[in-house]
Amino acid sequence: MKKEECNKSPKKLSDLTLKQREELFRQLRISITHHSNAMEGTTLSYGETKELLEFGYTAGHKPLGEQLVILGFAKAYDVIVREASNTNYVLDSSFIKDIHAIMFEDALQVSPQYVSKPLGTYRMDERYIKGVDISLSSPRHISSDLENLLYRFKSNEMSLEDIAEFHILFEQIHPFADGNGRVGRLIMAFQAIQNNLIPPLILNDYRDNYLTVLNNKEELCRFLEDGTIKSLELVKLLAPLS
Repeated sequence: MKKEECNKSPKKLSDLTLKQREELFRQLRISITHHSNAMEGTTLSYGETKELLEFGYTAGHKPLGEQLVILGFAKAYDVIVREASNTNYVLDSSFIKDIHAIMFEDALQVSPQYVSKPLGTYRMDERYIKGVDISLSSPRHISSDLENLLYRFKSNEMSLEDIAEFHILFEQIHPFADGNGRVGRLIMAFQAIQNNLIPPLILNDYRDNYLTVLNNKEELCRFLEDGTIKSLELVKLLAPLS
């Protein structure tokens, strides 16, 4: 049975008209791509990201590798939105590996210095998250830890609190050499869409807040709840939060 402790968003995806949903996903394609990558250090502005994604205009004097990663992220986002429409599908590790590979494969071909290998497979070294005091899975435990997590949480039977808890545990596994935060935030969007929830938008402006709550599922759930409202603000379905 789904839990409803946290999600108090006034709207579900099914409350939106088809036109509103399409506009929401279009706006989120730009905003999630920009903010999720900006949190990881890319230098393109929101406007430059929008120009790149909507018109194919590259940002002058910005590294090509960054721009290819941004395009790869948007491509992965498109896959997420398309596949999440199938509410019978249950997220598995093969899909997660594919999302990781899609995000970085073009950048690897052209600007390999911007990509940490391997792609689409698990890291082979120890890692830590800068600024977050949590212990990550050792390489030899990544596969079993992720399979156990996916077994515990069926992607099409999740509340917002479940999504928050999954995200915390996924980031603690940290399966890839790079891109774990970005993949994890795309998974959140996938799980939200499958469960008729508004995908949360995490703004780069609140990166420090996000990292602070990344080890507390109740606090992260409330943070994501605010993120769903930020998403609705993009299409003017809610007034901005004060």
